[in-house]
Amino acid sequence: MELFKKILLVLLGVLLTLLTIFLVNTFRLGHTQIEPGERVQVEWDRDAMIDRYSQSIRYKTISGDDGFERDTTEFRAFLDFIEESYPLVHQKLEKTLFNYFTPLYFWQGSDDSLDPILLMGHYDVVPIDSTDIDGWEYEPFSGAIADGYIWGRGTLDNKFNVMALLETAEYLLGSDYTPSRGIYFTFGHDEEIGGREGALEVSRYLQQQGVNLYYVLDEGGGIIDGALPVSKPVAMIGTAEKGYLSLELIARTSGGHSSQPPQDMAVVMLSEAILELQKNQFPARLDGAAEDMFDAIASKLPFSAKLIYGNRWMMDRLFISSLASDPSTAPMVRTTIAPTIMRAGVKDNVLPNEARAVINFRLLPGDSFESVRDHVRNVIDNDNITIQDYGTIQTSPTRVSSVNTSIYRKLQQAIVDQYPDVYVAPYLVSGATDSRHFSNLTDQVFRFAPMKLDADALSIIHGTNERVSIESVERAIDFYVNLIRSSTE
Repeated sequence: MELFKKILLVLLGVLLTLLTIFLVNTFRLGHTQIEPGERVQVEWDRDAMIDRYSQSIRYKTISGDDGFERDTTEFRAFLDFIEESYPLVHQKLEKTLFNYFTPLYFWQGSDDSLDPILLMGHYDVVPIDSTDIDGWEYEPFSGAIADGYIWGRGTLDNKFNVMALLETAEYLLGSDYTPSRGIYFTFGHDEEIGGREGALEVSRYLQQQGVNLYYVLDEGGGIIDGALPVSKPVAMIGTAEKGYLSLELIARTSGGHSSQPPQDMAVVMLSEAILELQKNQFPARLDGAAEDMFDAIASKLPFSAKLIYGNRWMMDRLFISSLASDPSTAPMVRTTIAPTIMRAGVKDNVLPNEARAVINFRLLPGDSFESVRDHVRNVIDNDNITIQDYGTIQTSPTRVSSVNTSIYRKLQQAIVDQYPDVYVAPYLVSGATDSRHFSNLTDQVFRFAPMKLDADALSIIHGTNERVSIESVERAIDFYVNLIRSSTE
């Protein structure tokens, strides 16, 4: 009996020690949020600004996939429109045009020893889904102003950046502002199809000129309400982006008549391969930009989540597993596998000799094209299935920009000055932006635009009824003026 009591006391002591460690770790989570400063609000004709933004949406600057013929008259007309709308930008800044449609503007700074910054966006947009044209409340290229929004394709992705930066530059030039360091602005015309004619050529040009950039700021994140389990909206700053690779699986058999189906059929073989890939996902891990995001908001999480995250030394597997099991958070922690295209057969009573499927992978930083190909080969393990690259777009994951720099803090401060009711956090961008083409010119590449969205509204990017709030457009110029001044004074 005495021994039993001693064991109980020891166990109780261990339990209390563990509980103390858990609680201490939970309440020691760092506080990375900062206090807002004075809000900047510039004197500017906001009504005229909204009207110009509305006009910009009317230009059908559409980029489509292979085989899509670009309407170059719309792109030329858009460039003519911004030249007429922003005379100071075109009179005072040095302009270079790449492949006819991507402009690069340079604003000379007063101190040539300082590395310039690059602020960017793109004005090409994705096509409209013709099967859902009746679902639009306003015509997709109308630029309609209604219900507190500007409606149309490109309002979010990404004429927002383009027009807000032009408004900002025009305002600052009209105020006789002289930046200490130079400022580049570039607006791509082919971001939606990889940026090879636009941003990539701009990057090569800057390399040839021997330019090193202080930092790059592109599209990517926004101010999202409801995306994370915290009490305020979160301004999401993309500090890295996932890679992009598509592979085509081709299953081949002898074919034949459907009345005598053999054991090995191309469609079945291909289907089994896809199911095997779905069952054998890439390993999940929490590091890089995704880990930085949780570090930034950990102290603001609900207590149960804080308890788990604060004690990852013991509960890391549980935390990562919970993220990997949720489709909305799984892309943060693993390279994703998505079958997107299947083709087989020519007639309902003919067994196809060949069946094809395209699988799209979004690569987590740290994975590579070769590691993805190896994974697919090992999982499928079938000599009758050929694996080959598909499509023209392949992008490696980018490196992760550090959040422990003065540049990140400037960006964070500029956000909370204008939006004091938000938290700021880095995150991993699942898609691709033109900014990746400039990662060899600086290790400080960020992706953020000051637009406010709720989590449900994210589906309208590239979707039906794409729209942006008038408030976001109006306040964007205040944000960019504040950021440019803090970066160049």
